Amino acid sequence: MAGFEALDLVNVGVVVTSASGQLLLANRTAEQILKTRDGLELTSTGSVRTSLKSTPSLNALMDAVAKPGNAGARDSVLPVRRPSGKRPLTAVVRAVEETPANGDAMAPATLLFILDPEIPVETVEAELRQLYGLTSTEACLANLLMEGKALDECCALLSIRRSTARTHLQHLFEKLGVQRQSELVSLLLKSIGLVGPANKKGKTQARVMRSND
Repeated sequence: MAGFEALDLVNVGVVVTSASGQLLLANRTAEQILKTRDGLELTSTGSVRTSLKSTPSLNALMDAVAKPGNAGARDSVLPVRRPSGKRPLTAVVRAVEETPANGDAMAPATLLFILDPEIPVETVEAELRQLYGLTSTEACLANLLMEGKALDECCALLSIRRSTARTHLQHLFEKLGVQRQSELVSLLLKSIGLVGPANKKGKTQARVMRSND
């Protein structure tokens, strides 16, 4: 289905759970995050939990938003610490807009969005050129800046002088209508950075995961 394929193209983990806490659906990014068991993982019963204890707990937040009448309420956000010591994940919990009135325990009840600051930005330079009218070098520089590279690192990777890099950077400012490097990176990430490339076969499919426990 096209909707499921679209979920697999974003660099944000998307998980759907039932009222009983069972995982019903996970997109590709969520699947990768859960498989590492570094912050979030699946239990032997198929529910999502944090790898380390948190206050409030993820389950408590999911239970709270899944209560009748909470659909459309403000999101609950939880920083998720990781055993590896990497930067925390951000978990955003939201109630499904409409839940069945028959009390089906396996009906979709909560949406869990997982943001991982360690996921590299995957963009195609051709897309940046098409979207903003960039030259090849400008697109390469923009891509590196989105990955968190400093300007000096970009110079080394592109084999250009700092003065040349600053000229290209100024062109990026002009074409994207910003004045600072932080604004440039923020705009790039918001406009294209959350969308990853399709896989080699050109097809993606959000899927139900099973615990390996």
